[in-house]
Amino acid sequence: MAAQPPKTTDPAGGTPAADTPLRTWIWPVLLVMSAAAVSQGFVRFTFGYVMPDMTRDLLGSYGTAGLLSAANLGGYLVGVVVLASVGHRFESTRLLRTGLALTALGLAVVAAAPSVPVLFVGMGLAGLCSSLVWIPIPSVVGAHVPARHRGLGFGLATAGIGVSIAVTGPAVTLLQRVFGAGQWRPVWALETALAVVVLLLLLFLRPVRAEAAEPSPRLAGRTALPGGGRLLTSYFLYGVSFVLYTTYLVVALRDDLGFSPDDAGLAFALLGVASIVGGAAGGRASDRIGRRPVLAVCIAAAGLLALVVPLGWGEAVLAANLLYGLVMTSVGAVMVAYLGDLLPPARMAAAFGGVTAGLGLAQVVGPPVGGWLADATGSFAAVFVLACVCGVAGGVVAAFLPATGAGRRR
Repeated sequence: MAAQPPKTTDPAGGTPAADTPLRTWIWPVLLVMSAAAVSQGFVRFTFGYVMPDMTRDLLGSYGTAGLLSAANLGGYLVGVVVLASVGHRFESTRLLRTGLALTALGLAVVAAAPSVPVLFVGMGLAGLCSSLVWIPIPSVVGAHVPARHRGLGFGLATAGIGVSIAVTGPAVTLLQRVFGAGQWRPVWALETALAVVVLLLLLFLRPVRAEAAEPSPRLAGRTALPGGGRLLTSYFLYGVSFVLYTTYLVVALRDDLGFSPDDAGLAFALLGVASIVGGAAGGRASDRIGRRPVLAVCIAAAGLLALVVPLGWGEAVLAANLLYGLVMTSVGAVMVAYLGDLLPPARMAAAFGGVTAGLGLAQVVGPPVGGWLADATGSFAAVFVLACVCGVAGGVVAAFLPATGAGRRR
């Protein structure tokens, strides 16, 4: 009897077979990428563009600006911790849609905020609800993308963050030319509208079939995640480095290196352009070379690239940002693929939530410390030195993670 070809699992019904065609899984990944662009891109990185304008108009100091960023990321951390415990009880696609709807509400509050307390409420709400979008993404992608393309699939999903970074700079420039220099509210209003559009598109994303109940995050972390402590430590250090770099880059270029607002925005936009392909490239490289070496190199490189600010290398900023964009989304894509190698899909949400909580904690701590350093020293040099130290240390820790089967010859 002739051998039967392997069956392709329904993308909405569980882990897809290896022969699942590209046309079957690429559209769900693109929809998830759009959701990531709003929840992880616009919500987090727009503030870096408009921080100087918001500080002059409403916040008053960079210390307060750092606390506002921490409120956003603190809300995200709270959401991650809660979802790590109860997120598996909810269907992933529905959770993603709900999170995006509430994220859009938070963005609308920021756009219309008449005072600093209301601004904190809006930023906190947007951060809290963006976790409802981000945490289900590995489960949704894992249910549509075959295992041999997992690194690429997660890389494409995280590429949405790069798209949002790339378009935010030109959008801010255009809107401020139309509404006047220093106007930041129209920026947040436009992003609210984009969030609603993406939400409507997500109505076409089919639900993921429920799988066997997953164990508690604590039990899953003990029994199914070798080297979990090292992964958390590495990701925490990377998170501190990453949030300092991305939060204070634009204002550091303007205040310390003498960049014009347009040039500083362009430099940050280049970071976003590079990060569009960074996740896919890093994920694909980890499919071939291995998760551990790619993760360690990318985290350490992110730290070293922060030195362009304290060293005053203005002519190297554009090149550094291009490289930073490549490694930034590579870290996220490879980390998720690393978890996917170690865990079945039913345990992904709990493990991803736990690891992301470490990153979230880092991003709560980082901005206030950075704002305090900037106010205390009168420049941003110390902020970026700290980013360098944390990034390099995180890369060293990642080099000692347990190896997975990715990249090995079969």
